[in-house]
Amino acid sequence: MCGISGFFNKNSNKIDENLLQQLSETLQHRGPDYRGKYYSDYVGLAHNRLSILDLSKNGNQPFSNDRYHLVYNGEIYNYMEMKHDLKEFNIAFRSTSDTEVLFYYLIHFGVQRTLQELNGMFAFAFFDQKKKKLYLCRDRLGIKPLFFTQRNDTLFFASEIKALVKNLDFKVNNVKALYSTLGANEKSRYETVFEELFHVMPGSCLEYDADGLKKTTYFDLVELINEDSYNFRKKKSFSHSLLEFKELFSSSVKKMLMSDASMGAFVSGGIDSNLIAMEASKVVENNFQLFTANIIGRFSEYDDARKLAQELNLELNDYRFNPEYFLRDLAAATWYYETPIVTHANGVPFAKVSKLANENNVKAVLTGEGADELFMGYPSLLTQRFDGLIRFPFNVLNALYSSIPPLKSYISGGGGAGMEILFDKASQNFSRDLIRKKALDKLGFLRESERKNHYQTIQMINEGLLSLLWRNDRMGMMYSIESRFPFLDEKILEFAVNLPIKYKFGLSPRLHNYKHPFLLDKKIIRFLAKGKLPKSLLYKKKNGFPCYGLGNMDIQTEFFKDGYVSHLLKLNNHAQTQFFSENFDKYHVAKFAALEIWGSLFVLKKSINNVEDKIAKSIKMVF
Repeated sequence: MCGISGFFNKNSNKIDENLLQQLSETLQHRGPDYRGKYYSDYVGLAHNRLSILDLSKNGNQPFSNDRYHLVYNGEIYNYMEMKHDLKEFNIAFRSTSDTEVLFYYLIHFGVQRTLQELNGMFAFAFFDQKKKKLYLCRDRLGIKPLFFTQRNDTLFFASEIKALVKNLDFKVNNVKALYSTLGANEKSRYETVFEELFHVMPGSCLEYDADGLKKTTYFDLVELINEDSYNFRKKKSFSHSLLEFKELFSSSVKKMLMSDASMGAFVSGGIDSNLIAMEASKVVENNFQLFTANIIGRFSEYDDARKLAQELNLELNDYRFNPEYFLRDLAAATWYYETPIVTHANGVPFAKVSKLANENNVKAVLTGEGADELFMGYPSLLTQRFDGLIRFPFNVLNALYSSIPPLKSYISGGGGAGMEILFDKASQNFSRDLIRKKALDKLGFLRESERKNHYQTIQMINEGLLSLLWRNDRMGMMYSIESRFPFLDEKILEFAVNLPIKYKFGLSPRLHNYKHPFLLDKKIIRFLAKGKLPKSLLYKKKNGFPCYGLGNMDIQTEFFKDGYVSHLLKLNNHAQTQFFSENFDKYHVAKFAALEIWGSLFVLKKSINNVEDKIAKSIKMVF
């Protein structure tokens, strides 16, 4: 829902109003329905509105009075309860929007209490003109993006990197640019590839005034770990937890359907999106549509999505994505994605499904993100408990080689995989190990083996989920589509963090998935859908939205000639030829091609059309 941007000079020095206009123009895709601003020499707040609640002009932003000013991006699902809290102040509300409730709640109860009360996804800038203080706050999981940079005595902020990079000068951190070929950028909680440009971290708030910048954390996922809650559920039967989950899930879907604009759901035929669509169909009586990407060829899941639509008697809209479209759309998708597209190549067809939703007058969709992270939906999470058995022959050989260090070094090839792990950790400022230690200490009431398995939920939410939220936000907002995530409701978070592992996976008499035969992933989700969905959908294995992508790219040498990567790696003409003529895995070369595309757009300032022409001349898809 929208984009926000602006600036504040703590010494009241004037900043050109045209800059505010330029920041807002760059974010027009996030909110095409109305563009509003507040400007007063040294402070400027801009808002691009995607109207979902209260479609009238009364919901336009900024919200202002003679002292306070607010621009906000998101949805507050408990705003009616919060509005009730404000009854004692006899406020004459002018709208039925959640924005106005947030505005008055901040005024009457203060920022810190408001943050504790909010249930939803949000990023907002709140300015107190009397105190000359700017607050920048972001939701607990980082669903809504928010970036900032400090230049001398001015704090600049925006919903997307491109708004700041396009209008201010930034240096690229070359090391982090190389990290991005490992998909590190989308998983970062704080750093970006640009020097002095940062995320407002999930669950945190910045305060900026005459005393400078102050950062506070109001939410820490690790703090959800609760021994009493865990033991309570462990003592109860699976049926009891299933009933609790059913109520939480139903409530979450219902409140995330709040909208005065048309809504729909993105579906793949997978269990998570199926369950959401099924629950939503009970609540929305009409005009609820389903959207899917029909990846033409062996990756197509269209038949499963169609089966779901027929079961629910809902309209299914599909975008037929031919393999060649990946190259056609890659440059434009990268501009909106803001980082090299290496982790989620499916972001390219995802954007086109968003376009399809937009063309059908839908503004917000429900998606299934979060279920895999919360309830052990990834095969590696299930099989790790059997790694000792699976890796037994390797472990024996490893012990043998370890007794002769030179031999081990020779056999292992120098530990390249270890370097990749090191780069990944470095991109997170080594916070992963600190979070891990804190979480394992908090899980001290469990046996050591159980602690490590249980911690996976925390790690997956803190790291893997961030990149999926990035994809959903950028590729959805490319076509002004807001994604909502029923599995990420705060009550479901608490439930999942304190749910015993034995309720997240189970034994199965069937070959459910060749990666974990006879083990059932996301047990509690599948049991919730049992008897409601066809068995073929109920027990469908996780496919992960596959598509043709980097591994199918055939790249000619001239693609890198005198380009961003050559400059980054300081390659002369001979080195460029050698770089490509080596027998490298084409998938790894394609990662550098993704970096080249990003660098051309964000560093060399090439137009999307220019980069599209470059791709068309030097890259083709092979199958």
